[in-house]
Amino acid sequence: MLDTLLYISNTARYIQNNNKMKKISVKNIVTFRNKTEKSQKTFLNSLGKRNEASLDGGGDYWVRSLSALSNAVKAKNTEPIKEKITDILNDFKPGMIKQTKDMYERNLSILHNYEDFNVSSWLPEDARILSKNSKKAIIDISNLPVQITPSQVYSFEEKENNYVGAIWFLAKLEGFKKEELGIFAEALHIYMVANFGNNHHVSAKNCLIVDVLNKVEINYQMIVDEEIPSLLFATLESIKSTR
Repeated sequence: MLDTLLYISNTARYIQNNNKMKKISVKNIVTFRNKTEKSQKTFLNSLGKRNEASLDGGGDYWVRSLSALSNAVKAKNTEPIKEKITDILNDFKPGMIKQTKDMYERNLSILHNYEDFNVSSWLPEDARILSKNSKKAIIDISNLPVQITPSQVYSFEEKENNYVGAIWFLAKLEGFKKEELGIFAEALHIYMVANFGNNHHVSAKNCLIVDVLNKVEINYQMIVDEEIPSLLFATLESIKSTR
């Protein structure tokens, strides 16, 4: 399995403009997989029309907590988390509508999960944060344009070799199953190989996915070791056959 995955990863092509589907997020790949066969086609047809800032969408709904966690990794301390907690508390207003109040409280819950966490434990000791600005976030995988947006990417050295790793924070109200987090890990590894593989080794164990509501962590090495099933490519084939 590993040889197949590495081959597909190393030959991933950047998306061309003539593809009918502009992009599909990894979150929507997971959502598609959980739909009934009858509703999968309807779901695919609705992509591009749905509000990504919805409750389960990630998007803007969780941006306060996820961006603070990302900034904490970059700073290698929890000050950005504590500052964001203060900001959100200051934004509470009398008469605030329930939907907004719930959003603030759910983001606060995530931040409180990590306000005393050792964020450096997510990184190798000599990790150096890398810019993602010039990198491709939409990559053609199995002839579908998949949007992959890790929170932070970093480089480090190990046994005199240059490595890259990444961390991707995710939030979903009901949480993710481990095999669903595995789909994100597979996509993240492909993103890393496609964008950084020419000059670095991609560390499987450092392609880390974190479900921040349930504090569950998995990495791509768990896919390699078959602790978690590989589901990304089979799901993409199902999407293609359903379109």
